[in-house]
Amino acid sequence: MTDPEPVDIPPAPRSAVLCSPWASPSDVPEAWRGQESTEEWQRVLLLASEILFYLSGRRFYGGGCTETAILRSRPPSAGQGAWPYHATWGDCGCWSAARLVNGWLYPPEPGAWSNHYSPMAVQLPRSPVATVTAVLQNGLPFTDFRLTRSGWLERTDGGSWSVCNDSTEVSYTFGEPPPESGVQATIELAYQLMLSMRNDARCQLPRRVQSVTRQGVSMTILDPQEFLSDGRTGLYAVDLFLAAVNPESRAQRAYVFSPDLPSTIIRP
Repeated sequence: MTDPEPVDIPPAPRSAVLCSPWASPSDVPEAWRGQESTEEWQRVLLLASEILFYLSGRRFYGGGCTETAILRSRPPSAGQGAWPYHATWGDCGCWSAARLVNGWLYPPEPGAWSNHYSPMAVQLPRSPVATVTAVLQNGLPFTDFRLTRSGWLERTDGGSWSVCNDSTEVSYTFGEPPPESGVQATIELAYQLMLSMRNDARCQLPRRVQSVTRQGVSMTILDPQEFLSDGRTGLYAVDLFLAAVNPESRAQRAYVFSPDLPSTIIRP
């Protein structure tokens, strides 16, 4: 009886969390690299980066994030996916002429035959925005714009952005690399994860199971690992970084909403 042919099972799909890892294999000290390949270190560094991204309050997406956004007039409806959209683009219909339906003007807009929403400035879906690399208007390059320090994309020709008919396309880079302390924390966590995978006794990652001997009686207990509920790893150097950037162990950054802040800038 012959053995069955091995089944080539493809790897499970992954969700892209970061644009790039917080550290690269070249950042790892040579004495720590061991026999693992560059590809293995890249995988573990990405794993450590994702863990620290969440523990730091979803900060530092990494550098080199790119996206192309097409300005839309309203957010996607249920079942339409989640293409990039920002609330500053508005929420309206994009009809250009009304018509009579059973004696009623449709779409119902009294005294007008159009409903083109035309903001003078918009914000892009991802932040922080580093650079706007290209803007196309009706497929043609458009250069009369500027990116403000507060992240608004403004037209400088006195005109307004078209959010209808998929006519405005913006390509930009966004993201933020971590500080040096974040890079070193990533290397430390990745190294400890690698030691754990090697079953190396030098691994300093806290373990759940502990052996305790009291009054001649030996028992095995579970470490409650209270540091996990505090959003920490149990590694001093790593937790020092987390305490500096996310002292309250928040799940994500706080946001401020105020009626005094503009939601969009519309051409009068």
